[in-house]
Amino acid sequence: MASFTDPEITLLLDAERETERRFVAEAATERDVPGGWSAALLMAHIASWRTRLRDSLIEASRGLPVTGPPSNIDAANAAQLERDARISLEAAATEADTRFADLLDLWATLGNRPFAWFTAKTTGEALLRNSYIHPRRHLAEHYVERGDRSRGARLREETLAELQRVGAPESVTSVWS
Repeated sequence: MASFTDPEITLLLDAERETERRFVAEAATERDVPGGWSAALLMAHIASWRTRLRDSLIEASRGLPVTGPPSNIDAANAAQLERDARISLEAAATEADTRFADLLDLWATLGNRPFAWFTAKTTGEALLRNSYIHPRRHLAEHYVERGDRSRGARLREETLAELQRVGAPESVTSVWS
């Protein structure tokens, strides 16, 4: 099994950023369907979780107690989705990308060091959970909800194959099990 290295984490994150940019470009012309989230809500959701991780990484970098994820995730997600109900795809995508840039900057500054986030044990694991696997899970669900099961399945398979290729630990891969 390959080693789990900082450059490989960075490559996965860079690939995800491009995946999201392609998704947003395609989604700009898609219609909303009953059930599921719009592309705008999906991107706003991703942005909100990146904001939470960013804030926790900033706390850790300052030696402060880390707030971490909310204790009631469903309630936090519901409240966030309600706040973002009318957000545009452009605004949500910009926010998600800005938070991604923030996380990459923090990653460059902090490096891969001990950090607890859900089951993640390091900053690198937390970044992969938050900004690689989490968005890809939602993107795959989005494709399935819109009738493209093969694309959703393919994204899932590609994601798991990439994680296996880099030797991502169970604390990361369990997110999609």
